[in-house]
Formats: sequence, C-alpha cells, structure tokens
Amino acid sequence: MKGILANKRSGFYVTMALAILSVATAAFYAVSYAKYVSMSWPAFANLVVGAIAAAALAFAGKGKWAPWVQFATIFNAILLFVTTQYTYVAVVLVGIDLTEFSPQFVTSAALLVVSLVIAIVNIYLKQEVE
Repeated sequence: MKGILANKRSGFYVTMALAILSVATAAFYAVSYAKYVSMSWPAFANLVVGAIAAAALAFAGKGKWAPWVQFATIFNAILLFVTTQYTYVAVVLVGIDLTEFSPQFVTSAALLVVSLVIAIVNIYLKQEVE
C-alpha cells in the first residue's frame, strides 16, 4: 500500500474525499427523493459514476484527469437536479402552495454545491509527484 501512495500529492487525497462525498450526496439524494417524480436518476448516476471513474483514474496513474471527470459529472448532476427541481423552486418562491424549502431540498442542493466547489479547487491541486 505504501508503494501505491508514494508519489501522491494533496490533490489525490482531495480526489478520494470528493469521491466519498459524491457517493454520500448521491445516497442522500436517492433516499430523499426516490419516491417522488422529481428524482433525477441520471443525476444520481452521474455522481456515482464520476466518483468511481475519478478513483479509478487516480489509482491508474492518470490522476491529472480525475478532477476534471469529477467536475464534469458533478456539474452535470447539478444541471439535472435543477431541471427536476425548478417547478418546486418556483412554487416556493411565488408562495402558491408552499412557503419554505424542505430540508431535503436544502441539504441536497448544499451538498451538490459544496461538491462542485471542492471539484473546482481540486483542479488546481497537484495529484502526483512529477
């Protein structure tokens, strides 16, 4: 194990932490929204596949591409999340039936945004010793 991690830099560890956060975000999103029509299964799949692909790239010696994969899949998941939630947001903002956002929505949106910010920062971190 020590040989595998010998040439890894801080970005590698951020990549692994972000992969775990992405899977946790996907799990929370699925548990919160699975019974609703506003669940975006493609967004869920983007988060999980992005995490697995980034981890595989990082361990395969192609670590410089892992942050880009994470950024692309998380950004795509956010776009898919927005497309399924925009009517809910409009209803809450206008105050037609609801007056406040649900904790599930706030938590899911916050986790997605935090993941995206970490992914952007991770792009600028070194993944491996050159």
